[in-house]
Amino acid sequence: MGANMILTIGAILLFGTLLVNSNNIISSNSQIAAQNEYYISALAIGQSVVDEAKTKAFDQQTVSSGVASPGAMTHWSSLGRDGGGEAVPNPDTLSTSSPFTTTAPGYWSSVKFNDVDDYNDYKRIVNTPRAEGFNVLVKVKYASPTYPDSLYASSRSYCKWMRVYVWSKYMADTVKVYYSFLY
Repeated sequence: MGANMILTIGAILLFGTLLVNSNNIISSNSQIAAQNEYYISALAIGQSVVDEAKTKAFDQQTVSSGVASPGAMTHWSSLGRDGGGEAVPNPDTLSTSSPFTTTAPGYWSSVKFNDVDDYNDYKRIVNTPRAEGFNVLVKVKYASPTYPDSLYASSRSYCKWMRVYVWSKYMADTVKVYYSFLY
């Protein structure tokens, strides 16, 4: 009887150890899945800002006509909103005020901005059904049309890059979405 008792106790200890380890693995996998959901949401939010900007003109000077040279476009130090007609809340949040409705809310940038560089220094807060408080910051600069990762600090070109930064208290890192606009 003594040998059977020792084997039974050993089996119970082994089973308990395996059970604790499997619970730790399941808990870890659930945490990783939740974190991935936040990162996927952040990526979708960043991409939606880029998609919104893609519907706008390249530059204020190209809203109603073309330009002959990059020198005719917005000065590199003036990238951003052009004036009162492009004023949006800072940060911009989902609105149901006119022209939006409760059934079709929207962000003010979608109706107030008319060109890509209006998004420079734009801030937005996005709340999703699963997580609230995604912060968005957008930067727009002139870049080399041949090598869009090469930024122009003090000149204009037929290329602008946009970087959209999205972060949340639920994420350890900031998600960055990059896009280059060519005229």
